[in-house]
Amino acid sequence: MDNITLRKIALLAGAVVTASVYFNDWLISSLLFNENSTTVNIIVSLATGLIAYWFTEKAVNYFLLKRLKQIYQMIYRQNHKSIDTVKIDLDKPLFKEVENEVSLFIKAQKNEMNTLRHLENYRKDFVGNVAHELKTPIFNIQGYVHTLIDGAIDDPEVNKSYLQKAADNIDRLIKIIEDLDSIYKLESNQLKLEWQSIDLGQFIDSMMDEIKLLALEKSVTVRYEPEVESDIDIIADPDYLRQVFINLLENSIKYGREQRGETLIKVLELDTQVLVEINDNGPGIEARHLRHLFDRFYRVDKARSRQAGGSGLGLSIVKHIIEAMGQSIQVRSTIGSGSTFSFTLDKASPKRLLQMQNDLASGPN
Repeated sequence: MDNITLRKIALLAGAVVTASVYFNDWLISSLLFNENSTTVNIIVSLATGLIAYWFTEKAVNYFLLKRLKQIYQMIYRQNHKSIDTVKIDLDKPLFKEVENEVSLFIKAQKNEMNTLRHLENYRKDFVGNVAHELKTPIFNIQGYVHTLIDGAIDDPEVNKSYLQKAADNIDRLIKIIEDLDSIYKLESNQLKLEWQSIDLGQFIDSMMDEIKLLALEKSVTVRYEPEVESDIDIIADPDYLRQVFINLLENSIKYGREQRGETLIKVLELDTQVLVEINDNGPGIEARHLRHLFDRFYRVDKARSRQAGGSGLGLSIVKHIIEAMGQSIQVRSTIGSGSTFSFTLDKASPKRLLQMQNDLASGPN
């Protein structure tokens, strides 16, 4: 049944009519007139069969395929196709083609529904996470300010402490909003990279100077040990590359070992790239957390993360920036031995720099 086509049906009808007419002519000629079939009888039979073939094809095409085209029209409606553009091959299985199209249509609809459901859940989670992240500093600020209004402002031992705590929470609130703005720009392709040739060694030295105070506060030693013979120039956007380094270094310091912590920066030379590794000797991360580590608002240790003042968006921003630069980032970790974040950067060359600037000029990243 699956191989039945419209043309086969018409041919079968024509053959049946031809045989029937010829048999009737032969029967009448033999029994009534005692004569054999003539050439005229054969011609009449074939002509009648051809008429039956033509009529069957037109009738089926009108009554059946008109309905099938309506099914096709429903399938293709979302593509703005007219029913007149729907072509059905008469030599293809009559219902098989429609069945395949309907199956593909149903599959596409299911995939679309699953995508929409996933996006809806993602939206709900995102809104819930944003509300939760904003709620803590806002409530803290509210508590400190109301306490001061209620009279604590007159107590010199309390007012400065509460004002400082309120200021710290305002800084955290600003950090969350800035990170949310960065995520929006990154995910809506509004990231504009300004490619430059950068001395990687000098750049890393400047990053170490920026996090020096935090490292001293947390009693963490930060070292740079390049596994290359000389400094290497790389191509990147310095502002966004700084954001990558600062996020990874701050995470390494804040969430690494609390006593005698150590952060090690390594640079390994590849063919046309360099591999940058940022390693800590902290408690490590369980394997079940690694695949979610770059998700927005994902926290391995929620209590410690919020105590450290993070927005929960830092690693997600890092991943977006690295991928926007056409690179990749990975993480590996062993419980009790620390974690290592590694990412690639392109070596600088006049040809490569010109190519990246042309890519930037031709359209959004």
